[in-house]
Amino acid sequence: MSAVRTLARGSNRYYYLVQTYRWEGAVRRKERYLGTTLPGGLERERESLERDVWGETWFRSFDRIRAAYQNRLRTIPKSVLEQEREEFIVDFTYDTNRIEGSTLSREETSNLLTRGISPPSRPMRDIREAQLHAQLLRRLVSTPEPVDLPHLLSWHRAIFGETKPDIAGRIRDFEVGIRRSHHLPPSSLEVRPMLIELLRRTGRQARSTHPVERAASFHFQFEHIHPFGDGNGRIGRLALNVLLSQAGFPMLNIRYGRRGGYYTALEKSSLTSSARPFVLWFFHRYHRDQRVWLRLAPSAKGRRTL
Repeated sequence: MSAVRTLARGSNRYYYLVQTYRWEGAVRRKERYLGTTLPGGLERERESLERDVWGETWFRSFDRIRAAYQNRLRTIPKSVLEQEREEFIVDFTYDTNRIEGSTLSREETSNLLTRGISPPSRPMRDIREAQLHAQLLRRLVSTPEPVDLPHLLSWHRAIFGETKPDIAGRIRDFEVGIRRSHHLPPSSLEVRPMLIELLRRTGRQARSTHPVERAASFHFQFEHIHPFGDGNGRIGRLALNVLLSQAGFPMLNIRYGRRGGYYTALEKSSLTSSARPFVLWFFHRYHRDQRVWLRLAPSAKGRRTL
């Protein structure tokens, strides 16, 4: 975060807000003049300065990722694209379900989804939820749907209609807790209005907020509200990726084997009631996992970066 720097010239004092940060292996600094007295809204100034830094670092890099990704979509053979998408669907379905306690291995998930081979001695619930999740994801990858209340409910019903029919496609009307978390989700009376407001706010942010920040912020707020009796993580990660895809960005798979940072970031944001810790974690994860596109993105001089 930024710090206030005071510059004295004679009897006068001049105040600056300074943020030092590391980017591409170098320590950099950005500052903003505040005036001869400290403003009352200093926290807003801090947020504004940090957002300026994000614009020059994260957002610029994310836009290069999007450009390279879109260019490849235009040039890649259809058969190769379909194969890569199917591999993502298998990986994403395995990881998102495994995070929530599924007993299926990566190999069993692949055999189930690509060859129709059901693993022996595995709960039918895990098998059907994997199949139904993959079926829904294939549809969303092909044709992204709006992230609104009717679609969130329909996605939940599509995955859990067979295995959890009593709660499938319904906003919870009972209290819940979250395993391994000190965060207590809002009461059942608060859930629907909070979710509706989140969806409205996300819609309003379409033009004012960078798509990657918008998707990350939505995901945290969705998990914070915890609108369903079960399956919030899976629906939230689907919605996160639909928001990215709608804006032309590649989707992200949060892997089961690296879930620790994901849990920690969600917990920090929940306990501080601020999306910032999770958003920053997501920026780092997205940038790292999508860095392959930066090698294909046009450089500032119009050439590919090798």
